[in-house]
Amino acid sequence: MKRSLIYSLIGIIGLAIVALGACFATGDTPLLGLDLRGGVSVVLQPQGTVDNATLQQAVTIIDRRVNSLGVANSNIQRQGKDVVINLPGIKDSQSALTELGTTATLYFRPVICQFPPYVASSPSTTPTTAANKAPATTVPKSSATTAPKALGAPRPAILTSAPLPAVTVTPAPAVTVPATATPALTVPSAAPVSPTTPITAANVAQFCSASNGTQIPSTTPAKDLQGSYVLVPAAAGSGLGTNRFVLGPADLTGRAVSNAYVAVGSTGAYSVQLQFTSAGGKAFDRMAAIRNRYYSATATTVDPRSQEAIDLDGQVESAPTIQSSSFNGQASISGSFTSSQASALALVLKYGSLPVRFTPQSVQTVSATIGKDSLHAGLLAGAGGIVVVLLYMILYYRALGLVVLLGLGVGGALLYSLLTLLSQTSSLTLTLSSITGIIVSVGITVDSYVVYFERLKDEVRGGRTIRQSTERSFARAFRTVLTADFVSFLAALILYLLTVGDVRGFAFTLGLSTLLDVFTAYFFIRPMVIAVGRRRTFTENRFLGVARGLGASAGGTG
Repeated sequence: MKRSLIYSLIGIIGLAIVALGACFATGDTPLLGLDLRGGVSVVLQPQGTVDNATLQQAVTIIDRRVNSLGVANSNIQRQGKDVVINLPGIKDSQSALTELGTTATLYFRPVICQFPPYVASSPSTTPTTAANKAPATTVPKSSATTAPKALGAPRPAILTSAPLPAVTVTPAPAVTVPATATPALTVPSAAPVSPTTPITAANVAQFCSASNGTQIPSTTPAKDLQGSYVLVPAAAGSGLGTNRFVLGPADLTGRAVSNAYVAVGSTGAYSVQLQFTSAGGKAFDRMAAIRNRYYSATATTVDPRSQEAIDLDGQVESAPTIQSSSFNGQASISGSFTSSQASALALVLKYGSLPVRFTPQSVQTVSATIGKDSLHAGLLAGAGGIVVVLLYMILYYRALGLVVLLGLGVGGALLYSLLTLLSQTSSLTLTLSSITGIIVSVGITVDSYVVYFERLKDEVRGGRTIRQSTERSFARAFRTVLTADFVSFLAALILYLLTVGDVRGFAFTLGLSTLLDVFTAYFFIRPMVIAVGRRRTFTENRFLGVARGLGASAGGTG
């Protein structure tokens, strides 16, 4: 037997053993998809007409946001105009769903005043009018907490430049915020406001002093528009309490932010560092010049007009006080942040801005138990099919059937190692359809063996010995194997390029397995069959003799 064949056989077997051993040594395994591991699948539909470029930009941003949540092997893809988000293996599904629900554009808005939490009014409650309004002396002190807070709001965070420049108050430059965005909030007497009346520049002062603040509902996310006055609550976990905020038209959007990250100071305090785009930095400075006019370092309470709220999808993520009139493209949000609060705010600022608003169409939760059952059923079905094929090959081709067994073992080890490597380096996930592609590829691999063995049978029946026929028959059979595998790979490639989701996973594993089939056919099947054909133990054995399996006499092995 030629040394090149021996080296080829030893090389591919050694490669399979080393690759599989490396996987076991590192403890790495292929990452499982949603249907095998359990998790959450969300389908988002864009509102209105959206062009493909805008939709793709939104998908890219959502993908970065989801990956920044630390969700391993998440999958974000388009299906027509919808966006499908698969989050396999997540433990806190509600938290992830909350993050995925905040898909509106990020706004920086001026704070006008604060409102108490919303309390739905009872149908039997008599509306307050001038005729039935109770005298001021009859109102218990405890009811005073239901009035909106115009001043004295707690300082949720401090926004300073990095580093803090000298504060110089200069005439405010031209900005996009109307002059009415920060109206005087002193109103002679509190009066009720109709909960259905929209907040405008003309009536915002009246709203901020309304006596029925708890009965005025918050602005819905759908009406959280860039040029509107809004009444929105603080986001859960933001540290801003339960009060709501009356905000003016947006000064700028999240597109002004180029980067945001968490920093830890020398005292261990967390802060969020902001970096603005060139145009965003200029717009932020124009806004800061106005907000800073209302800031006082010595005041015991905060004038809300010195605050700039960060509004995402109808919720205030933070409302820092502006302590400078110029920031030069960089700023720092500091305060009593926890690590999770600072990370969440940085995530919102970095990836919160989307060019389109989405509506969740469906939310599907797959339990880990169902995923394990699917994986078990898929593996059991695949193993059963392989066992049946191997039994047939051994009964029909005798010792050559053992070559099939070893070949499938070598190919399986290489495929497992490749899938593990791709999972760790490219976040490739295996789904039930991917496993189906692997099982189908077993049939393609066995076909390659059958083509070779049948060609070998023809040579032996033509009067040649097994030793003489092995290399000659492989040369002819390999052309057929290449043609068949090329067709299979081409079909898998077309499926991969033109489809999405589970079908794409099926196509990928089928294509990868087909390429491995060509590799193992040349470097394993060929030298292994030649080695078997040169050993009388395998050719003339009563039960496993190759000659018997090929329908030739034992004497034809010389």
